[in-house]
Order: sequence, then structure tokens, then C-alpha cells
Amino acid sequence: MRNCVRKKILCCINGSFGERFAEVAEANGLSVVKLAPALGEPIAALDLDEMLSKNPDVEAVALTHNETSVGLINPLKELAASVRKHDKLIFVDAVSSMGGTEINVDELGIDVCFSSSQKCFGVPPGLGIGSVSEKAMNLSATASNKGWYFDFKVWEEDQKKGHGTPVTPAIPQIAGLNTALKMIERNGGKKWYFDLYKERNQRIRRGIEKYGLSTFPRKGSESPTVNCIKAPDGVEGGAIYEMMREKGFELAEGYGPLKKKTFRIGNMGYIEMGDIDLMLDTLGKIVSSL
Repeated sequence: MRNCVRKKILCCINGSFGERFAEVAEANGLSVVKLAPALGEPIAALDLDEMLSKNPDVEAVALTHNETSVGLINPLKELAASVRKHDKLIFVDAVSSMGGTEINVDELGIDVCFSSSQKCFGVPPGLGIGSVSEKAMNLSATASNKGWYFDFKVWEEDQKKGHGTPVTPAIPQIAGLNTALKMIERNGGKKWYFDLYKERNQRIRRGIEKYGLSTFPRKGSESPTVNCIKAPDGVEGGAIYEMMREKGFELAEGYGPLKKKTFRIGNMGYIEMGDIDLMLDTLGKIVSSL
């Protein structure tokens, strides 16, 4: 926001973290246009194209690739193409998708793509991961009131000098990420890792369907890294979460507007297939007892 946008940005909102993107923009003094379909619906490229046509003064588009609050993934390739058509910048929150699914940053023309260590890479929290395009870097060079810590040019300068980072980094997390990436490489590289995420996710989805449960978002737009599951009729999602916790399983409660209506099962980080099966068996017993 501070490095690349002067006045106006379009924020795509599918849930709580898309809304957070807009809040960050507003907190930095920007005018925000919102594209927010019904909860559970992905951002449609045609809708984005229309919104950009109506707002030609928008400088950038902010997108949450994988919206964990509703368990939904947006069609990044189509949306990025729409943004490029209008010659705007695109910022992608890939916090819960980077490492769990393919993101071709250069091919898609993403200007800023950021993630973190604690999701798909399975490393403790504390490390931010990001890429910045040449176009975004050039805009940063002439931006004012950027502050210091998140000034792209400050980070670029230190890298050029061979210092690495301008402040002391989270060294244990960097070592952990290095270890995780080496493990991925040993086991077959990114294809192996993406396939592993797909297999674990589908295993969970097949399991819940056996118990008469279903995911919240539009079919075909389900997240590959977290399933947002509709609670059984007459039962709050938080109750399912608490009952599973009593049995030794840490799932996730519903988030934001869906807090009472859903519960979530993530498959990020280090999880064995046997852990998933045991969790599903316990969930099935709880659901059948309701």
C-alpha cells in the first residue's frame, strides 16, 4: 500500500481476510473500492473486469488468493489476466496458499505476492515471505511517506550489499524454512508437495461427506489447504470444535460471520494420513451422536 499506491485501490473481498486487506488500505489513507460477492462465492473475472472499467483511476487490485475464513480459493490465473488487461498492479495475499498450490508469480504478472512461514511450509510463525516486481519497485523509488520498515528500496539495498536484511531476521524460522524446502526437494519437489496437499484435502472432504456434512463455499472453489464445513442443523460449529478438542483434536472454529455456522479443518504443515483418518473417525462418532 505504502510503496505502490498513491490514492485509490480496488480490494476483492470473499471473507474476513479480504476485508482486512481493505482495512489496511483505509488505515494508510487510501480510497478503497470493494468487489464483494456473496459469502462463499469466488471473485469472477468478468465482475472484476467490469469494476475496473467503471473505476479507471484505480491503481492496484488487492486479492486474497485463499480465503481461509470461508475455505475458498479464487481463480488467480483468470483474475490476474483481467488486471493485466487494465494495466493495473496486482497484490496477492498468498498466506495460506503459497506452498500448498501452484502460484506462477512471473507468468501471472503478480506485482507483490506475500506469504508466511506458519501455514503451508509448516514452520513456526514469525517469518514473512514475499516477491516484488520491477514495476512495483520502480513505484516505490518515488513514493513518499513509506515509513522505513516496509520500504522495498531499503530491503533491496541491503540485499545488494550482501547484508541479507536491514534488521535482525527471525533466524530460527529461516533455518526451519530451509529444512522444510530441503525435505520437499528430497521427496520429489513441488509437484510431490502439491499432490500431497491435494490428497490430504480430498481425504478430509470425502470423510466429512460420509457423515452427511458438506463444505461451505461454491462447489469447485473449495480451498486446497483448509475445509470450511457447515455445522449440522441445530448445532453450532463451536460446539463441534469443543467436542473434538475434548477428544484431543485441534480443528478450527468458524471465523467472522460464519463463526456459529461452520467449523474448519486445515491440512497445512506436518500431518500424517493416519492422523487424518483418526480425526475423521472421531468426528463421525460425534456427528452420529448429535
